[in-house]
Amino acid sequence: MDNKVLKKYLRQVKHIYHGDKKHKKQFLQDVEDALLCYAESHPGCSYDDIVHKFGSPDELRESFSSSYMLKQRSILLYRFVILFAVLLTVSIILFTVNYATNSFDNSKGHYKEYIKQKDMTNTSSPTPNLTPYEEYTID
Repeated sequence: MDNKVLKKYLRQVKHIYHGDKKHKKQFLQDVEDALLCYAESHPGCSYDDIVHKFGSPDELRESFSSSYMLKQRSILLYRFVILFAVLLTVSIILFTVNYATNSFDNSKGHYKEYIKQKDMTNTSSPTPNLTPYEEYTID
């Protein structure tokens, strides 16, 4: 950049902007490109013309910061949706495997019937003891 006015504006924007180094570099490159395009179409522009066209460095930083925050929120929403989809897929797969295993056992004719037996000697135990009463195998 040859114009001192453009350098002054870019230096002020660089001094005021605080953020991630990667985003700052991209932001400053975008501002510099826009300033060069404006300077080519308006030779001899003043600092006030640049401020009128692009806004003050504070306004420029605020507009970029708000769009950056929206981008962070959308990334968080995207991650939440992906996590939910993965958990839903895993639960559906596990349910399907369980269902297929039980169906396979039942299709081979293997069936166990459990009955509850009361133990008359120990009446203080509320948990039932499940033992196989009969086991059927159909060929």
